[in-house]
Amino acid sequence: MDSMNIDQLSQREAGDPASLPAHLVAQAQRRPAAVALRFKRLGIWHERSWRALAVDVGAAAAALEADGFRAGDVLSLLGQPTPEALVLMLAAQWLGGVVAPLDVALSPDGLAAALRELEPRVVLGEDQEQVDRLLAAGFSGTRLLYADGRGLHRYTEAALMAYADWAAPAARRDVPVLRARPTDSALRYHTHGTWDGGAPGDASHAEVLAAAARLVRTARLDARDEAFAGRRFAPASVVRYLVAAWLLGGFCFNIAESPESRDRDRREIAPTLVLGSAQTYVRLRERIVARLPLPSEGWRGRLAQRALTGGRAGWLAQLLILRPLRDVVGLGRVRTAIVVGGAAQEDVVAFYRALGVTLQPWPAADVLAAAEAPDDLGRLLAVWVAP
Repeated sequence: MDSMNIDQLSQREAGDPASLPAHLVAQAQRRPAAVALRFKRLGIWHERSWRALAVDVGAAAAALEADGFRAGDVLSLLGQPTPEALVLMLAAQWLGGVVAPLDVALSPDGLAAALRELEPRVVLGEDQEQVDRLLAAGFSGTRLLYADGRGLHRYTEAALMAYADWAAPAARRDVPVLRARPTDSALRYHTHGTWDGGAPGDASHAEVLAAAARLVRTARLDARDEAFAGRRFAPASVVRYLVAAWLLGGFCFNIAESPESRDRDRREIAPTLVLGSAQTYVRLRERIVARLPLPSEGWRGRLAQRALTGGRAGWLAQLLILRPLRDVVGLGRVRTAIVVGGAAQEDVVAFYRALGVTLQPWPAADVLAAAEAPDDLGRLLAVWVAP
């Protein structure tokens, strides 16, 4: 993909961006060398600048267009968060398409129902496990892509293709016209997490961006922030809130390598922004508590218990317990810890307050008073972005 095409596109899209991919182009124009995306592969962190990411998305849009993907068509994603998933998501929306993330926890019948309801033209399955599930569920679209090809070399399905092989020829094509409009559906989701009953919901680019703008303002997010994405897939909610906020705020999006490495990866990144459900913070509290010495194990254990259970945390507790504990679990720089969906229990809020981290519910009460009730985010947020 010739970078000149991106320059020409930036000039063509200059002004007030009104769609998710248009905000990507705006970031590439304003801050081309800044790091937009950081992800880990085989133990090594890799980075993509806003300009490089825009080139990747433009190339993927050209590849989708070559596969017959048109405005109104559906792209589905099944698997853990990957750079390929983010690029494809924005590429489909670039062409006026709709993104429908699928929950990896769907049953075989639920996945088959989702494919019947959505009729996606293109699906990204992360690896052999997800490809097998999609084929068994009756995928009948144009293209079934995968990011990890281990175990797939003997498969002969005509629609099946490695993402890297699929995207490579598009580097020689021109960037398609950016067709996304503010009123176009950007996201399709089911508020109850199932696709075998009831109509799905759609959110337009304008709606997604408006919700993200409220989050950016409330949490005071900007380009200095670092968001961390744990390796658990959330369906629509994170796309609706965090991805859009990332494109608006221009901060760096960090993706962990695996569920097993997420604690270490979060510690290495030391994010300033964490977003998750109430249960996310319960799980993290359990892992934190497991690291603490017991009160019966000496003065450090008694000091930790007093500091984290409502007792006064003096300078000694801060120096020897709380500050090192925040650092070792990757919360040392957290400025914004957002709870999406149902509120966290008071004992959980108090635990993090003692640790020096304030949990901020979202949508906040003042936002709910001025806007429609949110969809069932507690059910949808499984969580893609999570401690």
